[in-house]
Amino acid sequence: MMNHSKNYLKKIVLTLLIASCSVACFGCNTEKENNNSEEDTPMETMDISEAKLPLTFVHGDEDDASNADDTKAQQDAKEDATENTDDTSNTDTTDSNSPKSSTVANPEKNVAVTELVEVTDASGQPVTDSAGTVQTQVVNVTEQVKVTDASGQAVTDSAGTVQTQVVNVTEAQPATEATQATEAITYTPSYDVCRSYWLDMSQQSDFFFEGEFLVIEFQVNENIPDGNYPITFKKTDIASWDAVKWDPVCIDGEVAVNSDLTAQENLPDSDFGLKINSVAVKQGETATVTVDLANNPGFCGFVLEMEYDKSAMKIVSTSGGADFGNAVHYIVE
Repeated sequence: MMNHSKNYLKKIVLTLLIASCSVACFGCNTEKENNNSEEDTPMETMDISEAKLPLTFVHGDEDDASNADDTKAQQDAKEDATENTDDTSNTDTTDSNSPKSSTVANPEKNVAVTELVEVTDASGQPVTDSAGTVQTQVVNVTEQVKVTDASGQAVTDSAGTVQTQVVNVTEAQPATEATQATEAITYTPSYDVCRSYWLDMSQQSDFFFEGEFLVIEFQVNENIPDGNYPITFKKTDIASWDAVKWDPVCIDGEVAVNSDLTAQENLPDSDFGLKINSVAVKQGETATVTVDLANNPGFCGFVLEMEYDKSAMKIVSTSGGADFGNAVHYIVE
């Protein structure tokens, strides 16, 4: 009787894991997963010892059409911001987790030509200080130019006199750290979820390992602001052969783009824990993010979901970590 009850519990866990994996694979919502009844699944006729699902990753980057739309939207936003430079403010709208705006230096700017001249009083005499030193000031060099219309023709008054105006003399200079002109470019994050799932009940026991669990490589976009882009756990369904659902301590991470890393907690000394290890890169580089595991109580299946900013980076590679691979005989390419 006890064996029958234990076997029934395992079948329930198996059914829930299969249903959860199906949600991850086919994009069903959580309510649908919870409403699935046992008779709705074909698992009642499956031998538990034969239940296996390979390590699988599902993420939004596999939707090429969606990525194309996102890229075009970002490009359009950048062009719009460039065209409206004069109306743009440099107000910082960045919150603690998601960069919202950045500044980009112009390659060159027109700088007014200046000269040092003596300061004079109303009678035209030089102004001196108490020591008798003549005072000077920096002024813009100006010139008088003709006023022209849209076609380039000189504008005249009713008497036919050509109109003129005084303008500053300018010259083009490359932007430097001290003199560069900046324009605000708005950046809007767009979040997606990377789902991973795996199940192996063939050995009728749990798998035990510590260390490197999963590996995800991100290609960081070139035209994004400096900042810290979070990668966070959204779902952790982990079950053992004995029908126990584990709730690990989860430590989120980030990809710091040309920015200092935020301090992370360490994995717990005794409790079951998962940690997304933060990495620091520059725009255009590849960020290799690993997920580590500590104090593993033993499990035979899981569904994990991690959220990331797909506007900032694209997933280019996913795999099981070395320690996970050694434990479950998963081949890491």
